[in-house]
This record gives sequence, C-alpha cells and structure tokens, in this order.
Amino acid sequence: MRSQVKAPNNGRLRFQIMMVVVLLVSLLVGSMPAKAADNEADPSVQETFGQLQAGKRLKSERTYVTPEQPTVYLTFDDGPSKLTNQVLDILDKEDVKATFFVLGEQAKAHPAELKRIVKDGHAIGNHTYNHVYKELYSDFQTFWNQIQRSEDVISNLVGIRPQLVRAPGGTATNFDAYYFYLMEQAGYIMEDWNVDSGDSKRANVPVNEIWQTVKASPLDHEINILFHDGTGHESSVQVLPQVISYYKKLGYAFATLTDQVKPKQFAITKPKWSRNMSLKQFQGMIDQTQQYAVAHPSPSDLVKQAEEKRLAQKLEAEAEEKAKAKMEEEAEAARILAKQAALPLQVHVLGGNTFSIEPSIYKLHANQIELPLRYLIEKMGGKVAWQADTKTANAHYGIYDMDYDLVNRSISLFTLGKQTATYSLADMNMQDNQIIVPLRKTIVSLGGRITNAVMDPDYREVSMALRPLHFFKENNTILKNSLFAMGG
Repeated sequence: MRSQVKAPNNGRLRFQIMMVVVLLVSLLVGSMPAKAADNEADPSVQETFGQLQAGKRLKSERTYVTPEQPTVYLTFDDGPSKLTNQVLDILDKEDVKATFFVLGEQAKAHPAELKRIVKDGHAIGNHTYNHVYKELYSDFQTFWNQIQRSEDVISNLVGIRPQLVRAPGGTATNFDAYYFYLMEQAGYIMEDWNVDSGDSKRANVPVNEIWQTVKASPLDHEINILFHDGTGHESSVQVLPQVISYYKKLGYAFATLTDQVKPKQFAITKPKWSRNMSLKQFQGMIDQTQQYAVAHPSPSDLVKQAEEKRLAQKLEAEAEEKAKAKMEEEAEAARILAKQAALPLQVHVLGGNTFSIEPSIYKLHANQIELPLRYLIEKMGGKVAWQADTKTANAHYGIYDMDYDLVNRSISLFTLGKQTATYSLADMNMQDNQIIVPLRKTIVSLGGRITNAVMDPDYREVSMALRPLHFFKENNTILKNSLFAMGG
C-alpha cells in the first residue's frame, strides 16, 4: 500500500516567502547607514583620503635650520635600561649631547635613568610603549594609542611630551601614507636615520663589527646615527667612545635632535602588514590627531605664539603710548588755547585813544580777529544804526559809511555819501543779535590800516592808524605779524 503525500499548505508557504523577503530587505537597509556615513565626510577630507589611499605622501610645510658645522645626532632606542647610565657617563665625559627614543614600559621600569637623561641635558623621543610590531602596525589606532600611552608615562615622570617619534624598526615597510599624514597632523616629527650602527642586527653583535659598520657608512653634513641602549646592547656602550672620537676628528659637532632639525625619513614602500582604513575611520583619526595638536602645541609653536603675543603687546603698548602722547598734545594745545582765549586785546589807535577788548568780546577764527561791529565802531568814536525791518546796519565813522545787508550778505561802502565800493558774499555773520566782523577788513574799509600786531602766549596787542577826516591813503607800513598781513 503506497503512502500518501500531503500537498503543501499554500498560505503557510506564502508566509515563509514573505518573511525571507523582509529579512533580505532589512539586511540591505541595515547596511546603508554605514555606507552613507562614510560619504558624509568633509569634501577636503575625502580628497585627502583619496590621495593617501593611492599611496601619495602629503608632507606638511615646515622650515628647518641647517647647522653651519657638520653635525652628528647620536640616537639611542629601546631604553632606558641598566645600560643607560653607562651611556650617559660616556656622553658626560665626552661633553656630547644625544637623543634617547624611549619605550613607555621601559621608562616606567627605569624612572631614575629617564630622569637623568633629562637632567643631563639630552633630548627625549617617543618609541611607542611596548615595541611589539604586530600590535603597532595592525592599524593606526593601535599605534596612536601606544604613542599616547608612552607619552603619558614620560610626561608623568619628567614633565615632557616628546614631539619626536621613532617607529620601532623604522618607517620603511611599516608606515604607509596614512601613518605619516596622521602623525604630522598631530604635530609629531617622525625620525628615521641615515647611519645604522648595525648593533641590533642580532644578539650580541661584536664591537668591531659595529665599528666597521659605522666607519664604512657614508658621511653627510648631518648624520642621524642609530644605536640602542636597551638590554643586551653592551657592545654599543663599549664602541661609543671610539665612534665619538672618530667623528670629532673629522670635524663634526654633536647635538640633540629638535623640531628645527630636518628629520631623516625613509621613502614609503609597500607595507608588509595587511591593513585597511575606511573613510569613516580616517575622519575619526583626523579629529583625534587635530584635537591633540591644538591641546599640545610644539615648542616651536609655543615660541611662535609667545613671539606673536610679545609683538602684539609691543604694538598695543606703542599704540597706547601714541594715544597718550596725542592726548597730552591735545590737552596742552587746549590749555594754550584756553589761556590765549582768556587774554585781553590791547588796541592802540595812532593819534587817538587806547582801549582794551576783553576776551569774552573777541575771538580768533580762521586766521583773523573777529568782534561785534557795534563794539568796534563805537570804541573808535563812530556810530551804528540797526534797521530791524530790512536786517541792515549802518556804520558811520568820520567821512565813511558802511551799509551791512545780512539778507544778501553784502557791504556797500560810501565816502562823503558817495558809494565807492560793494562787496558780495561779505565776511560777516549774526551771533547773539550782534553782527560779527573781521577787525582788519573793517579797519581797511574805513580808511585805516593795521600797523603792528603782537600775538605772544601771554600778551596781545594791535596798533592801527585811522584817518577819518582825510581822503589821502596811508603810506605802506611793514606789518610785524603775518596773521594781520594775511587777514587778521
């Protein structure tokens, strides 16, 4: 008897198909935000990322100082250790300074040696925390974390955050364009070398082999020579005096590495480590490195900031000094003017009376003395009549009459009743219900002349000649003050 096979339930089958479709769609949609996030980076960051991804090295612009004398920069990696004190003793005896690229874990284990390095005037560089290649070059984040960890140890022990960094094993085959760029963004300076002593080719390299390697190395104006002061490098200590003597005889000076020394760096080669960096990861590292750079400016940046601050303070002080001087000048000028404004004007009339004009009555304006018409004419013995309806005034003095028309700003001059001149746009104005006129022009119009003037800081005097009853003109008189010669 054959067994019967039941037909599948159509409703259940449709449900299963629908669930599979929903699952596929959710997986597809779920992957989209991460991709979109990668595309949300700043366009300039995307462009930089593309160049680095293509292996292009993007170097930051820096300026360096080349020493006049050929110079050797002795550098020691992997310490400090028990051997470091022996190295320091030799350097002290030879009066030579060097640079120590220390490991964070070694500094933590040998704090006294680290402190002596700094105390003796040598430079400190960062050589990561534990020197484990596989960790350091698996991805940049790990390398960065080790640099920070080592830096914290050094800072806590000696108060220094090294700007100089040496990659364990050097940058060749270990660094790519990303590593170089991100370290530079943080303000670090990567230091390789151009002379390798060969003291780390294997354990216990003989002294003579190290010496021959150094001696066979090419000479350059600046030599960055690699040694090690870590455990197991006794040969490096033993050969050091001979190496120092060798370079001294060649005329080399010795100095520490600084941010002013152009670093020796290997060219980018194909990394031997397999790693990838996404745009999102790159953006995150950009943020970290740039934030670090802002929080930890380099010594050169600090010097530059201090110089800029000093210059700004100098300019501000100079501006304040100029402003103060200007205020003092203006105050002095105001004081002089106030004093002069308080001086009475002594008036001497040739062959006539002498009178004094109080400072409240006259003033100096536009290089001339101005005063009320009525006051002047009456002081000289004349008369002034005011016609309010026509806003005109008549000044009578001797054989002269002057009609002042304020509406049309004109003056008509009469001699024995006969009009002899008319002046348009005449120099006059109304102040406090008084017609204000210039002294010299008024005197000349009335047949007179200013013969002398004294305008000293403490004294003012004007002398004039008047001929109110005669028709002839005065002889030319040399005036003693240009103010009245021009229009006073």
